[in-house]
This record gives sequence, structure tokens and C-alpha cells, in this order.
Amino acid sequence: MLEHRDDIQGLRAVAVLLVVLDHAGVKFLRGGFVGVDVFFVLSGFLITGILLSSAARRGYVSLIGFYSRRARRILPAATLTLVATTIVAYQLLNYVRAKQAVWDSVWASLFAANIRFAHQGTDYFAQGQPPSLVQHYWSLAVEEQFYLVWPVLLSLALFGLVLGRPASRPRRAAAGMPVITKWAIRRLMVVVILATSASLFWSIHSTNVHPVAAYFSTFARAWELGLGAALAIGSLSLTRISPALRGALGWVGLVAIAIAGATFSATTPFPGYAALLPTLGAALVIAAGVGRKQSALGLGRLLSLSPLRYVGDRSYSFYLWHWPVLIIAVEYEGHELAVGVKLLLVVGAFLLSIITY
Repeated sequence: MLEHRDDIQGLRAVAVLLVVLDHAGVKFLRGGFVGVDVFFVLSGFLITGILLSSAARRGYVSLIGFYSRRARRILPAATLTLVATTIVAYQLLNYVRAKQAVWDSVWASLFAANIRFAHQGTDYFAQGQPPSLVQHYWSLAVEEQFYLVWPVLLSLALFGLVLGRPASRPRRAAAGMPVITKWAIRRLMVVVILATSASLFWSIHSTNVHPVAAYFSTFARAWELGLGAALAIGSLSLTRISPALRGALGWVGLVAIAIAGATFSATTPFPGYAALLPTLGAALVIAAGVGRKQSALGLGRLLSLSPLRYVGDRSYSFYLWHWPVLIIAVEYEGHELAVGVKLLLVVGAFLLSIITY
């Protein structure tokens, strides 16, 4: 069974605060958009761990169970935010922007926001035109498109092509034999490495050739989720690394994320090579917390602090609310707002996330 980790909730908080403070205009976090990439690595790790735990317990991958859990986790908050954003847009903004919000919300509800924005040639960092009120849904679309494929691919790699529930596997578990063999795990790791490598190469190429499309592309981002998946698959091997070394690597990872957040900007070609810094940093932080034996000087104690866990628990709804709150306020006022005002709006968005958690 995949264990709950307080340090991961803390890392969620770090990721969402990077994104939110960047969008609020905090100058020393112009690269805060890398928080999304940290989320991708986290998601790949957690979802793959859940799938592996379920497969080991059941003897097969329950696709219906997986997608029903994802729906309960994702849809209520995402739908509420889309509906509320559309209603407020019609009340406070002009007809053209309100109509755009409706169509963008339709695409977002179908987990295709990234396709719409890439097709429109939307520049995530564009200053000359107001962004979509739901533009931040592109990352949710990338995740859900990835998870349309990944559970099926994982099942095929572990068990081969099977229809329904294979009867032989529960018998193996009853006899004390592992349901998932070490050869199946190795086969799965090979699949992840190949797919992740292909996505990374495409990300580097497309960032150089079509940077706007690459930013929203699932193919250019899949390697980040794949990196997290590889961590989950190889987590048993990570426990063989000494707690002291893992603890040190965790701090290195956090510093890497901080450097990316502080030094990247709108001029940084992204994702491409640049995305390796925050994603590998996130991978090191996650790896540091694997296993029950932890270093006394490790990062886990910091990330497990109650305030960080509290924000991390609400990071998903916080991420959903913060963007429309900021953008609608700016458009309603008709001019850019001071950073202090935006930070107050962020606090309001966090209160909404608490209410809707």
C-alpha cells in the first residue's frame, strides 16, 4: 500500500506557492511557473505508486476503479471553478470576454484546454493581450491526457494483453508467490525509460522549433510525469541508499527548484533543457523521503511542518481559484494592479480553496 507522506504534501505547497506568487507578480519568483513541472513529477510518482499497489493487491489493474477515483478527485472542484468563473465573467466583464470564457471553459471541461491554447498560438507569457480566464487548466489537460494512456500501458507491461480479471494471479498470491514479478517490474521500467526519453527529446526539439506549442504539448511534457513514474517503480532500490546521502540529495533538489524559480523568466526557452532543473530537483526531493529510515538532518522535517501540509492539502483547489481571481480583477479594473493588491487577491483565492476543499 502506498504510504501517506507529509513531506510530499509540503512539496505540493512549495509548488503551488511558486506558481501563485509568480502570477501575483512577485519579482524574485519570475520563474515560479516551474511549480507546475514539480506537480507533474509528483503526479507521476503518486499515481504510478497507487496503480502498482492496486495491481499487487488485486492481481490486475482496475481501469474502472482508477478512472472513477480520478473523476471524484478532479471533477467537482474543476467544474465548480469553471462555472463560477463563467458566471462572474458575465457579471463583471464585457460580452466578448465573457463569451470567450464560455468557450474556453467548454474546452477545459473536456480536458483539452492545452490543445485549444496551442492551436490559438497563445503565448503563456504574452503581455500584449489578456490571457484566458481558464488558461491554467492546460496543465490539468496534460495530466488527464497522459492518464488516458498510462494505466493501460502499465497494465500491458506488467501482465500482458488480458481481458477481464485473470484467474491465475489471485491463486499465485494465495500461494505466497508475488503477483507482480521482478521481470514484470523491469519490463515496466524499460517501457518508462524509452517513453520518457522519447518525450524529452521531442520536448527539446519542439521547444526550439515551436516554443508556444511545446509549452502546452502533452508529448513535450509527458517525460516529466514519466520521471515521477520511474521513481515510483524504482522506489525499492532507493531505500538501499543511505539515509544521510538521500537527505543530502533532498536539499540539493530543493535548491535546484529554488534556483529555477528565481532565475528563470519569460525569456527562458521552456520546457526543453531548462525543465530538467526543476524536475530533477523535484525527483531528488521525492527520493529523499522514500523509506522509513530518514536522516535527522533531512528535508522531510521542514516539508512536514503543519502550515506547509495545510497549504499542500489544498494546493489543487488553490491552483484552480487563484488564476481567475487575479485575471478577472485586473480586467475589471482596466489596468495592472500593484503586487500588494494581487497578494490580497491571492489570500482571497486561498480562502475560496479552504471553503471548497
